[in-house]
Amino acid sequence: MKRIFLSLIILALVTLACRGTTTISPTPACIPSTASVEVNAPSRPFHLGFTRWPPEATLDGISRMNNFLSTHGDMTALHFDGGVPWPEALTHGPLPDGLMNSWRSTRDAIPAEHTLLVSITPLDMTRTKLASYWGSSDNRPLPKPWDTYPLDHPDVENAYLNYARQVVEFFQPDYFAIGIEVNVAQVNAPETWAAYKNLHKFVYEGLKAEYPDLPIFATFTISHMSGLDGGNRAKQKEEIETLLPYLDMIGLSSYPYGWMYPSGKADPIPEDFFAPALAFGKPIGVTESGAPSYSFSAYGKDYKFSEDYQARWVDFLLQQAGENQFEFVVAFTGIDYDKLIADMPADVRELATVWVYTGLQRSDGCNKLGLSYWDAYLNLPYKR
Repeated sequence: MKRIFLSLIILALVTLACRGTTTISPTPACIPSTASVEVNAPSRPFHLGFTRWPPEATLDGISRMNNFLSTHGDMTALHFDGGVPWPEALTHGPLPDGLMNSWRSTRDAIPAEHTLLVSITPLDMTRTKLASYWGSSDNRPLPKPWDTYPLDHPDVENAYLNYARQVVEFFQPDYFAIGIEVNVAQVNAPETWAAYKNLHKFVYEGLKAEYPDLPIFATFTISHMSGLDGGNRAKQKEEIETLLPYLDMIGLSSYPYGWMYPSGKADPIPEDFFAPALAFGKPIGVTESGAPSYSFSAYGKDYKFSEDYQARWVDFLLQQAGENQFEFVVAFTGIDYDKLIADMPADVRELATVWVYTGLQRSDGCNKLGLSYWDAYLNLPYKR
């Protein structure tokens, strides 16, 4: 569901950036938290950061995002989920201008002192087939014959390895994910999952031979791994175990939403939330996460959330990260994007509502209680 939203939002961002946006503000008055948050730890073993997801499609929105990421994190996460330049990568040709322009502007905005996570994927937004083509822009239709290739076709394997090398050389990441939420394919497209495993092994071995010290891995959804959202816990464990020799760590997509639980409620947060991932015995990094701070209704169902719940989620997440020595924790959205959502078509707006208030700061600049917990951990010295 989140992948469909991201695909649609990319189109909306392009359109809105060209014609401007209408500003709206959250209904509640801004009452900045005065709570004193203390963390019972001398240091933190994990980095803290965000993806580059802007609160609105304006230059001011981009500037606010940059300032927020620099102030409230020591890590930047680049999430390239919009396709691969397949033909160019296969032949070692020049990469498309649209892709290179995006790469350059992104790289230039990363704070020099930040640890860097880069995530790419050979899977499309639905995690059921080969990723789309990134040419003049991202998410373009696959050219022939790529639209017929399975993920373990020799041309796909060699093109993706070449592409991954180019990403590493260009961005020089500290952590590198070569697949995003890949266990969704195990649930929804078993043949694609089988082909992905072959591709992953091929690319991992090729990259490790050249970059032995770079942590290389894939990301997984904790919900499917836990037997939720259609996943089978035993089957997920069995299948992911086959990839463990080719994973330097486990990346986790972690969202504590109500629909993940049989009761339909996300509260209280399950104490064993991360147990399925910890059982693999690999280092863990949370590659994306977030919890809403306001209640919302979507698709005929009401979801009850509050700033207090979001703050408890942040506290729980970072406590778990400390106790279990996570490598890093990434929140997908730093600032709410209700200024952006206001001008979206109604059908997109309903879907976007699910994540609109997962930021730790409101679009009007009001800090939420969850940010106090986040910053309390950020202010601890980093030490592994």
